[in-house]
Amino acid sequence: MIKNFSLFLALRYLKPKRTYVSIITLISIIGVALGVGVLIVVIAVMTGFEKRLEDLILGFEPHLRIEQFGLIDSEDPNSDAARWDLLMEKVSKINGVKSVDPYVMGQVLLQFGNENSRRQSALMMMGVDSSKNTLSGRIKEIVDQGDLDLSYQAEEGKFGCLVSIQFAERNGIRLGEHIEAFSTADIEPIVTDLFEAADNNNLDDNALRDRVRELTESIKTPKDLIVTGIFDSVRYGEMILVPLEIGQDLYELRSNVHGLSVELDDPFIADIVNRESINKIIPTGWQSQTWIERNKQLFATIRNERGMMYFVLFFIILVAAFSTMNTMITVTVQKRHEIGVMKALGAKISQIVGVFIGQGLIVGFIGSISGLAAGSLVLHYRNGIREILSKNLGVEIFPEEMYGVAEIPAQIIPSDITIICLGAFVLCTLAALPPAYMVARLDPAKALRD
Repeated sequence: MIKNFSLFLALRYLKPKRTYVSIITLISIIGVALGVGVLIVVIAVMTGFEKRLEDLILGFEPHLRIEQFGLIDSEDPNSDAARWDLLMEKVSKINGVKSVDPYVMGQVLLQFGNENSRRQSALMMMGVDSSKNTLSGRIKEIVDQGDLDLSYQAEEGKFGCLVSIQFAERNGIRLGEHIEAFSTADIEPIVTDLFEAADNNNLDDNALRDRVRELTESIKTPKDLIVTGIFDSVRYGEMILVPLEIGQDLYELRSNVHGLSVELDDPFIADIVNRESINKIIPTGWQSQTWIERNKQLFATIRNERGMMYFVLFFIILVAAFSTMNTMITVTVQKRHEIGVMKALGAKISQIVGVFIGQGLIVGFIGSISGLAAGSLVLHYRNGIREILSKNLGVEIFPEEMYGVAEIPAQIIPSDITIICLGAFVLCTLAALPPAYMVARLDPAKALRD
């Protein structure tokens, strides 16, 4: 037998007796459970998507990127400030830095396809030293097809390259495809000269054709490449990865590079390392940027969306709390005589108020636990539910073409679960205050007389 007077009556009032009050109470519990479950699922999926995005970006992006506004020349003996090899040596000695590697990055024009249907496309190129580059080691984890092999392919007589899966799918690129790469640095002045020649009224058609032929012949021999792998480039979309020497040749850099990629022991301390160490040693004219700064807007958008989800979905729990409050107000009206008798027999106000506080606690507890169980169950079978909705209703949740994920990502953070369940529990408890206030003001004589 329950010895606590308030708890005994709270359970008695909540016990289903096929009355409309009991039905409303059940609806209130279901509302709380639904709100908690939906909020847990949505927040876990949003958090998982952010984590998945971080993993994909860190699989390709350097943790820190150091670039010069102009070219970084390692062959200029008169300018130590411009020598990237000296800077690379200094940066590699900083505490927390795992490795430092040079890279070349810029736009290139690619030509591919068979003789009957040649196609061209311009996209971002990155040249790395695959023999010792830590960045390349991380790219291996996001290679979708083939291998990370940028070495010279003796059988084909060409260097290997990797293309992003986005570019490969759009253009039908497969492993073993032959690609010719042209530097946009060569094409830009040629196009400018062609426009100037076309605008010159002193040139007739024959002279213009000769000029076009002369400029076309000045284009340097393209770099022949063969696709040895296809990787998933989330941040840059369509992209090609080539050996460092190929990138240097395309941009006529000789031994120069465009920048240095820095790998850290912990990528999440990139801002601290950049602020306290790297910014103090890089010469004037150089700039450094972390992967967090480069993707700041993207992650801020996801966090804002998650915050809005918190705000909107909490209203489901708030509505359930109001339903609970209405139920208890109805109980106070129905049990007016009983409350008057209890007060007349000497029941303390705190005991009677505790009846309604107890109802709120019970509804909040059962609703939170039920919502937690339902949310965890949905998260466990989320991909199966996704397939069912896709096949039967044609509803695409997290389409792979848009979000770049084959499965619905999810990550349960204990602090989020605690906030959601505790928030529902507190709201239901607060919902018991208005009926408890009504009970405290009830006059036993009037209650019995009426």
